[in-house]
Amino acid sequence: MKIAVLIKQVPASNDVTVDPQTHCLIRENAEMTVNPSDLNAITAALALKQQAGGTVTVLTMGPPDANKALRTALAMGSDEAWLLTDRCFGGGDTLGTAKVLKAALAHTGPYDLVLAGDASSDGATGQVGPMVAELLGLPCATDARKLELEGGKLSVLRQWKIQKVRVRMSLPCMATVGLGSNQPVLPTIRSQMKANKVEIPTLTNQDLSLDTAVIGMPGAKSLVTDTLAREGSHRKAEMLTGTPEEIAKRIKELMDEEGER
Repeated sequence: MKIAVLIKQVPASNDVTVDPQTHCLIRENAEMTVNPSDLNAITAALALKQQAGGTVTVLTMGPPDANKALRTALAMGSDEAWLLTDRCFGGGDTLGTAKVLKAALAHTGPYDLVLAGDASSDGATGQVGPMVAELLGLPCATDARKLELEGGKLSVLRQWKIQKVRVRMSLPCMATVGLGSNQPVLPTIRSQMKANKVEIPTLTNQDLSLDTAVIGMPGAKSLVTDTLAREGSHRKAEMLTGTPEEIAKRIKELMDEEGER
């Protein structure tokens, strides 16, 4: 079974700056990490590989230093990784990203199953995974909480409002994996050191032959016209001491004060 996992390298914290002209995140000096729900997707892929055999291939689109995220995926147990990097990919919206990922999957595949995190921690649109599935003509289930193979089909347990729903899809198909749906595999020091020595192949637009008018900034269907810093909440913490009765009284006073604002 051939499984592909789409991942993204994102800022490790909210302490990032935005370019005032392009309105894009300035990533050069920011500490970067693997998008949290992508770690759940990689872990789900490794569990399915253990169940059915096969390989797990991880792909990411980004600047050259995004191979750091790919090395994390290799250290977790993935079999191979591809970096999709080209200046013409930059500045695109979710559709442009999906087009590049779709082309890369076609170039390196075919795959029986494609997984991705449900949403990225920086953009949080949740759009790229379903867009890739649509471009590939694959059925897709989002916010998967549990994935299992049953008789050649993928069984997906997903949350819907206050209840769980099970969806079964014939392979090939795609699923996006929800944040916290499993306990991510932790790389060992030895596996990380080994992954750091792996030469990760790259794909540029010379390999994918995409029309540059439909990807990157020229092909973006959405445009960020302005960015604003979030106002501080001005909240502060107060350590409560005393008897249970005194603490309860103070909590009520604080709640009443908050309600009057």
